[in-house]
Order: sequence, then structure tokens, then C-alpha cells
Amino acid sequence: MTHGHVSRGRFNRIGRRLSVLVIALLPCAAFGHVKWFVNYDLLSPPRSMFSVVSSSYFVLFAMLVALLVFVVSLIDVQLTRRAPTLDGRAGAVADSISKHFPLLLRLGVAAFFAAVFVYGCLHDWMILTPELRTHSGWICGVQLAIAVCALRARTAVVSGIGIFFLYGFAITQYGFFHMLDYPIFLGVAAFLIVDSIYGERKQEWAVSAVRICTAVTLLWASIEKFAFPEWSFMLMAQRPGLALGFDPEFYMIAAGFVEFCAAFLLIAGSIAARAAALLLLAMFTSAIVPFGVIDGIGHSVIIVVLLLLIFNDNRVAQLFSVRRNDTLTATLRTGAYVGALLLFFVLYYATYYLSYGIRT
Repeated sequence: MTHGHVSRGRFNRIGRRLSVLVIALLPCAAFGHVKWFVNYDLLSPPRSMFSVVSSSYFVLFAMLVALLVFVVSLIDVQLTRRAPTLDGRAGAVADSISKHFPLLLRLGVAAFFAAVFVYGCLHDWMILTPELRTHSGWICGVQLAIAVCALRARTAVVSGIGIFFLYGFAITQYGFFHMLDYPIFLGVAAFLIVDSIYGERKQEWAVSAVRICTAVTLLWASIEKFAFPEWSFMLMAQRPGLALGFDPEFYMIAAGFVEFCAAFLLIAGSIAARAAALLLLAMFTSAIVPFGVIDGIGHSVIIVVLLLLIFNDNRVAQLFSVRRNDTLTATLRTGAYVGALLLFFVLYYATYYLSYGIRT
């Protein structure tokens, strides 16, 4: 057998293993809100930040993903420059869908809160997501009003205000730190209010707000995987086939970096942002089958948002670009990725200890 055949055989084996790993990570990366399925305890402290960032798996993935971000960013800026010469029909489809972003998002919000209303009336009342339970029956009235008002652009401002109200109410019940899991609702609420009042004049700003809040939600969820992997270990114990035989520690670090990288590219990339939205969409939709109706309802808003972001240009990417210099742009984005990783670690641990104190 020639050296070329040996190299190709080894490459194919590595490729198959990576494919299996990516497939295995899809549902894991999606249960960022593992609190829906296990008995979590926020009063038990997270793993120390030093022990997390100094682990061999973490260091390995941090370097690999940094290299990946650089390469993807380099390819991204080159493809973006050639975008006008790409298939015009694909661009036309994307433009036609992006024009209907407000309508489609409002319909998604209406469907979500209608489902929450129905599910809450039949089961325990929930505020915004499955683990946010309440004994206040009036919450169903607010959710129904949000669903109805979201159907029309003129009344969508009421829906936005209602979502802000529910988010604030959830903070009073569960605390500020817990609700940092869900800034996507703030982005959606802001969009509904801005679009209802200003229409197309401020639509670009409103879409960017949804994009940023969605990315922050996922970035935060990825840090939770590093800080509280034991919650996911409990879920893996309930579903032994979930990790497909991978070491749980390795699996959670890998899942955290997959989610963090995709979420970062969602705000820092151009064409890469569309690809990241597609990957994240696959993660969340793939989790519905194994985790059921609760997962489907709870993640429906983010699924709708990601679907729409696939067809929308990312204006935020301009902040991560150096004009006419692809290498500097890729370097800037890689540096921003490293900075974001450090920043979210510090913010996560700082807000946790400010909220719950230092416990041993």
C-alpha cells in the first residue's frame, strides 16, 4: 500500500470520528438549558474557574477553536467579497425572506406564547421557560395577551412590553443570575417595540439587537457547560446513549466550545454567521426528538430567530472587520474570540458569586 493510500485511510478514519463527535454533540449543545430536565442546585458552587481553564481538554479545545476561528474568518471575508458574483437566485430568496423578518418573528412569538399559555393552563404555570414556574394564575392572561397582540404590527409594542414585564417578574422570583440564561427574550421584546413604533426606519438596528441577544444567550449557556457540567452528567446518566461512548468530561468541554464558537461567529461573521445560525438551528431541532414537547416549546423562539438569521445580513460584523485586509480581519476576530471567552468566564463567575456568595 502506498504512502498516499495510508494517508487517505488515516484521514478518512479521523474524518469519520469527527463526524461521529459532531453528530453526538448536536443534542448536547442544544440542552444548554439543562435546568429543564434535571434537579439543578444553584446554591452548590460551580467548579473553580482555574480548574476549568487549566484542564487539558479545555486548553486543547481553546487552541483548536482559536485556529478554527482564524481560518473560518479568513475564508469568510474572502467569500463575502465575492458574494455579489455568487448565485443571484440564492440572494434573491434570502432578500425576500429577510423582508418578512418582522412578520415571521411576530408569528413565531404568537405561536410560542400561545403554546406556553395552553401548556401552562394544562400543567403547572410557567413564566417564560419550563423551569420558571409560578403559582400566579394571572400569568396566563399576560401570555395570551402577548400572543394576540403579536399578530399585528401596531399592537406588537404591547407584546414587547409584556415580555419585558414577564422577564422582570421572573427576576423577582428566580434572581438576576438565573435570568441571564435568557437575554434572547429581551432582544425579541426590543425588536417588537422598535418595529411597532418605527417600522422599517429602525429595522436594521432591531434585527441586530435580536442577533446580539441570541448570541449572548448561547455564549452564556456554553460557559454554564464548563462551570456546571455535573448537571449534564445527571442527564447523561438518565440517557446513557447520549454521549455515544465519549468520556463525559471531554464531551462537555467539546459541546461548550462548539456552542461558544458558533455563537461568536453569529455576531462576528458575515457568511459564516449564516452557517453558524444553520448549525445552531440543527442543534436545537435535533434535540426535540430525544427531549420531547418541553424542549420543543421552550426552544421555539430561538429556533424561529435562528431560522430568520440564516437569511439576514449581519451588520454587526462590520465591527470585526478591517477594510481591505483579510489577514488583519481574521486576526481581529480571533483576538475578539479569545477576549469574549475570557470576558464571559469572568462575568459568569462574578455574577454568580455576587448573587449567591462564595460557598465551599
